[in-house]
Amino acid sequence: MTYQTWRSVTAATGGMLACLVALRIVSGEPTAPTTVPVASAVVENPLAELTSLPYQPAAAVAGTVRLAGAGTLQQAAAHWCAGFARIHPDAACSLSDVSSSAGWKALVSGSADVALMSRPVDDAERAAAEKEIGRRIVVVGAAFDRLVWVVNAANPITTIPWTPEGGVLRPAAAAALPGVADPATAAPRAATTWNDLNGDAAWATVPIELHGTGLGSGTRWHMDRLLSGTAPCALTVKEHRTLAEVAEAVAGARGGLGLLSDTAGVWPGVKKIALGVPESATPADDHVAGSARPPDCRPLFLAVALDKDGGLPPVLHEFLAYVLSASGQLDAAKDGLLPLTRAEIHAQRELLGWPLER
Repeated sequence: MTYQTWRSVTAATGGMLACLVALRIVSGEPTAPTTVPVASAVVENPLAELTSLPYQPAAAVAGTVRLAGAGTLQQAAAHWCAGFARIHPDAACSLSDVSSSAGWKALVSGSADVALMSRPVDDAERAAAEKEIGRRIVVVGAAFDRLVWVVNAANPITTIPWTPEGGVLRPAAAAALPGVADPATAAPRAATTWNDLNGDAAWATVPIELHGTGLGSGTRWHMDRLLSGTAPCALTVKEHRTLAEVAEAVAGARGGLGLLSDTAGVWPGVKKIALGVPESATPADDHVAGSARPPDCRPLFLAVALDKDGGLPPVLHEFLAYVLSASGQLDAAKDGLLPLTRAEIHAQRELLGWPLER
C-alpha cells in the first residue's frame, strides 16, 4: 500500500471515528470477563474490521500496571486504564506524564511496566537496554497520530515539499526548488529562506525559523527526521516545553515553522500545512510492523520487558490484550488518534508471541 493510498483511506475514514466511538459508548463496557457487544450498524463503517477483534479476557486479573512516557499518549492511556479497570475491578493503573525517553528509562530501571513511546526504538537502544536488564523488550504499535506542520498565518505556502532522502529542508536536488534556472546542472542545497519553499520572491529575505519541543520528545524526534531526512539539519531548532508554546512561537514569527500533533488543538495566528509526499516514496523502516502509513502519520508505541521465561505477568498480558482489541483501539479513537487496522493488530500480537486469535 502506498502513502497516497493511506492518505485516501484516512481522509475517508477520519469522520467515521466519532461514529465508532458513539456506538461503543452506547453498547457499554463489560464489567466481567466477556466479549464486547458490537452494534450491527458498525458493519457499514470502513473500520468495521476492528469489531471482529473484541477483547476476550482469559481470566479476571488483579494488580497494578505502571505506565510512563509520552504526553501524546496520556489521554489514550487514561482511556485504556479506565476501560481495563471496568472489566477487571481488582486491577489498577498508574500513569506518569514524562517524555518518551524518560518513559523508556523508567521501563529499563524497573519503575514502569509499560513505556509510552511517541518515537520508535532503534535496534542499538533496545539491545543496550536488554543487556542491562537481562530481559527481552518488545515494542508494539498502539495507535497512530497525524502530525501537521504549522506556519505563520501570513505565509502563502500551501504544501510543504518532502522527500525521504532530503526531508523538508532539502526536498530534492535544487531543481525541485523554486527559482532554479538550469535544473540539469543544479546541485543539492538546503532551503534556508522561505522563498526556497513557497516560491514567493517577497519572502526571499525571510529566514525559515524552526520551533519544536525539546530533545527526548517523540514529536521532536519526528520533526528532526522530517526536516532533514538522511542529511544533517542546517538550521537550529528553537526549543519549547509544550506544543502550545511551539504554536504560539510560530504565530509570533513571520518565518516560523513547527510540527504539532493534529489532535493538539487549534491556535490563532498559525495555519496547518500538508506534507507533499512523492508518489515514488516508500514507507520508512520505523513504522509499525505490518503497516505502510505516510511519514506524517506517526506511530505510537508501548514497550514492555518480558519475564525471563518470555512471558508477562497476567495483569500486564491482559492490559496489552485490551489495547490490541476493538475496545482498546476505539479508546484511542476517543482521543482523536487513528486506530490500528486488523492486520496491524495481528502483527503486534505476533511480536508478543501470541496466537493470532485468542
